[in-house]
Parts: sequence; C-alpha cells; structure tokens
Amino acid sequence: MGEPMFGVELDIRTLAFVATLSAIIQALTFSSLWMVSRRDNATMLWAIGGIANALGFVLLGFRGYIPDLASVVVGNTLIAAGHAFYLLGLQAYTTKKPSYRSVSIAIAAYAALFVYYLEFVPDFSMRVVVISVTISAVSLAGCLVLAQSRCRKLTAPEILMAITFAAHCLFHLARGIVALIDDEAMTQLMSASTIHMLAFLDVIIFLLLTAVGFTAMIIISLNLSLMAEARAKNRLFTVLAHDLRTPFHGLAGLSLMAQQDLVAGNPAQALGNIRKLHSSTAETLRFLDDLLVWGRTLFDQRKPERSTIALDELVNNTIKVSRPLLETKSVRVISEVDEPTAYGIAPHAEMILRNLLVNAIKFSNPHGSITVSTQKAADKIQIKVIDRGVGASDDMIAAFTASTSYGSKDGTGGEIGSGVGLSLCRDLCREDGEDIWLEHNPEGGLIATFTLSVPPAE
Repeated sequence: MGEPMFGVELDIRTLAFVATLSAIIQALTFSSLWMVSRRDNATMLWAIGGIANALGFVLLGFRGYIPDLASVVVGNTLIAAGHAFYLLGLQAYTTKKPSYRSVSIAIAAYAALFVYYLEFVPDFSMRVVVISVTISAVSLAGCLVLAQSRCRKLTAPEILMAITFAAHCLFHLARGIVALIDDEAMTQLMSASTIHMLAFLDVIIFLLLTAVGFTAMIIISLNLSLMAEARAKNRLFTVLAHDLRTPFHGLAGLSLMAQQDLVAGNPAQALGNIRKLHSSTAETLRFLDDLLVWGRTLFDQRKPERSTIALDELVNNTIKVSRPLLETKSVRVISEVDEPTAYGIAPHAEMILRNLLVNAIKFSNPHGSITVSTQKAADKIQIKVIDRGVGASDDMIAAFTASTSYGSKDGTGGEIGSGVGLSLCRDLCREDGEDIWLEHNPEGGLIATFTLSVPPAE
C-alpha cells in the first residue's frame, strides 16, 4: 500500500487501474458522442484521441509482460498522440483549421526522442522531460485555442476545459522542470508513492473532466445549432410568404389589365400586357430560384462567403424583378449608380435591395418616381432607395432603429403590408456587420439606406 493521502490509504496499482478504466470510459464516451453528433470533425478527433489514450494506458499496464519498446515507447506515444488529437478537435470545434502537419511532426519527434533516451542513451529523467514538455505544450495550446478563438462569451463547459488544460499543463511543466534540474532528485522523487499518486490523480481527473466537458460543449453547440435552424426555417417561410406574394400581386394586376383590354376590344393593348406578363413571370421565376438558393444557404453550416458585387447589375436585376409592381402603379425608377462595385454577401444584398425597392413602390403614389443611388462614405458604399410617397412616421422610424415592433400599414394601391420586409433587411444587415437606417425625405417620402463594404485592394 502507498502512503496515506488526504486521510485515505491508496494503492498505486489501484490508481493505475482506475486511470486505465477512466481512459476506456472516456474513449467510449467520445465514440458515442461522435456517433450521435452528426459525426463532425471535432467529435471524431476527440474519439480518436480517447481511443489512443485508452490503448496507451492498456499497453503501459502490460509493462513487464511485453517488451519495453511496445509498452513504454508505444504506450507513451499513444498517450501523447491522444492529447494532440484533443488539440486538433478543439481547433475544429472553434472553426479553426486543424494543424495536422505540425502535430504529426511533433509526435514523430516525441517518439524518436523517447526511443533515443530508452534504447541508445538510457536516461529516465530525460524521458520524463520529453513527456512533460510535450503534454505541457499541447495542453497550453488547447487552453489558448479555447481562450482566444471565440468572439462570443465562453460557455461554462468551455471555461472548465480551459482551466483543466491549464492545470494539466502546469502539473507536467513542474514535473519536467524538476527532472531537468536534478537527475538524482527526480529519480528519488519518481520513486515516492505520493508523486506517483499525484501523477495518476492528475490523469484520472483530466480524463474524467475532458469527458464531461467536451460532451457538455457539444450538447450546447448542438442546442445552439438546432435553435439557429429553427430561426432559419422561420425566416425562410417568412421570406417566401412575403417576397413571393408581392410579385404575384403585380402579375395578377397585369393579367387583370389584359382581361379588361380584351373585354374592351383592345387586342393590341391586351397583347402588350400579355407580353409584359410573360416577361414578368420569367423574372418572378428567377426570383423564386434565388429564394430557394438562399434558403439552402440558411441551413449550410458554413458562413456565406463575401465577394465583389457589381452594383449596376445588382440595381438593374432588382428593377427587373419589381417591374410588374412598377408597371401596375406606373412608377418610374431612376438609377444613379456612381460606384462600380462593392464587397459583401451577394444574396443578402440582392434581398435587402429588393425588399427596400418593393417597400418604396408600395408606398409611392401612382405615376411617381423612385431613385436608387450609390455613394462612397469612408470604407463603406451606401446604397439609397429614395421614394417620394407617403413616407413614414417618426415612431415607425424610431421603432425600426430600436428593433421593436412597429406594426404595418397598407400601401397606396391597397397592397397589404406585414412589416416583415424591413425587419428582414435589418436582420440581414446586422448579421453581415453592415448598417441600415431610415430617414425622412425632404421632398416627401422616405430614404432607406444600407451599406456594403468597399472592395479590398488587390
């Protein structure tokens, strides 16, 4: 039996068995976690690390029954590799690119040094230094990945893991420093039952805490992902209900005009409206395709990529999609695009401009005009949609800015309003790190402005 510790008589072999059992439990936990968590890279890497750790401890348990090369070298290398896979998993979890090459080189160097100090220049203290430095470095890297890579506030399990890796690093750092300073003292130190117990307790606590902590991290991550998917579904159905109704309202108006022309005996006028109806239907179909593509991006785990946007093309396409509404109310759009390009998420920019233009048409008077202009302001491109219609109240503008409910009102042509379009524009702008605001037009009406970034210098 070993020396009393915390008032409890502990046995080294018992602690070694508990450490091995903890490693096996951790490996089973991470493997199960990987199977139920959509098999993402983080849980897969943690599962590999858990299995490597478990195999390493099993091999160390057979020391004396199998050659040292298999038990000591391979066992310790697997344990070090297990820690390395924990680091790679943390990098994947925090959306960083896992540093596979650097980790592979480090583990290969670790194995080579361990063989050197076991077979060619036998030195127990240097083997301890190699183990301690490697595990300390990997643990410190894991702590820093958690502490530095999250823009949002760390969750409780992430804080627990950062503290666990920091404590694991400090323990092995102290162990390595003692081994490096005094060879003889280290040999005596490592033969002491208390130090053996501390080493095994460190391993047991680390294995159990990482099993609990990583599992809690994934559960919270999955919960946030499910909530985001629910919000994405709500947004998708909201956009479909709002944005599809508007162009179909225009199409219905054109079909009604064609019908009235036929009844009134104006076939030429009816034919013109039917042609407009066909063109508008084709544009609406393209618009529907865009909506469905955008809907797929909502459920993509990757963040939409920013790209250079041709502003003239953006404005012209938006006007084409809105042509049925424009022709129904005989509203003219003036394009004043002074800046050639901007930088942002193209599908979001198209949706924002389309909703702002539709909103301007809705509240414009028949035979009125709308101006779409662009201008550069510092490192942003401002895109303005200026109408000369009925405008908006101060309370509505203040509520829009404060993200509070402001209700809705019908358009000048009886179009039913829901307030969804402007809310969607505001949410998309904030999601993309851009600005959007409303202001009164001195000439009457409303000026809606949103920003995109200036294209980066090549």
